[in-house]
Order: sequence, then C-alpha cells, then structure tokens
Amino acid sequence: MKMKSLCLAMALIGATCQYVNAADGTLKFKGEVVNSSCTVNGMNNQELDVAMGKIPLSKLTQDFKGPEVGVTITITGCEEGDYYLVLDGTSATEANKVNVLALDDADAPGTAQNVGIILTDRNDNPVTLDQPLHKDNDPVVHVTSANGGGTFYLKASYYAWGQAANITSGIADATARFTVIQQ
Repeated sequence: MKMKSLCLAMALIGATCQYVNAADGTLKFKGEVVNSSCTVNGMNNQELDVAMGKIPLSKLTQDFKGPEVGVTITITGCEEGDYYLVLDGTSATEANKVNVLALDDADAPGTAQNVGIILTDRNDNPVTLDQPLHKDNDPVVHVTSANGGGTFYLKASYYAWGQAANITSGIADATARFTVIQQ
C-alpha cells in the first residue's frame, strides 16, 4: 500500500512539473584586423605620467576645483580614419558629480579625502569614465592620410566634494586606463 501510494505520488508530481525554457541568443562580434595600429608617443612602460602638482588644501576647500593641467595623448603611424579615446577608471561614487576619477588607495592613511580628478576635453566637455564608445561625446582625432597621426587634448583638475571640513590633504594620485579605438 505504501509503495503504491509513493508511486502514485511520484507520478502525479512528474505529470505536474513543467520544463522551464530559457531564451537562446547569439553574440556577434564585429571588427576588423588592420595592417597597422597607432603608436602612442611618450609612453614609459605603457604609462603616460601627468604631473598634477601640489595644490593647497585651501584652494580645494574654497573653490572645490584645482587648476587645470593639460594632458596630451599623441598617436602616430595610424591608418586613415577616425580614432576615439575611451577612458576607464574607478569612479568616485561618493562624489556629488559623475565621471570623477577616484584616487588610488582612496581609503588608505595618508591619501587625500573627498578629492578626485575630473577630465574634460579642450572645450570643457566632461570625458566619461567606464562607458562604451560614444562617437558624439568621446574625444576624436581625424587622421586624413596613411601613416598619419594626431593628438587628443584633455584637461585634468582636482575636484573636491562634501563639506570643506571633510576635505583633507594627502597623496592624490589616480589611475585611468585609456584605449584608442579606430572607427
């Protein structure tokens, strides 16, 4: 009797179960292998150093922005086409503004607090962080001849947020990765 009841219960459970169907999809990767790639001039061990200088704490607590520092990324040896600059880096999520680059080791003792770095193009348009290529917003260099080149002109400045009493002095280094994409 117990065996018949168990078999009947299992049959009923099996009959009422339904399969869950998951949607299938396809990833299509599109690109092109080209003969040459650009060379970024002035790189030391795959890094371009930007000297931000020493900014008085009083400047940041009063204006919440430090002086602008020019940043140039020059590419040479490129094929004809449009080249876009895409930046990735850790965003300072606690800042009251988007696209603020967080300081390296932001929580470590001796690191400035409530301070990050903002990057803009030469027309003061903010450069986005951690976003896919956006042709209307990302800095672009138009190369019009084979083996040509050009320069991305950016500006960087320290940016502070929060109450002035919470902005502290200290090391204010930051790191952003950049990619040059040909379209």
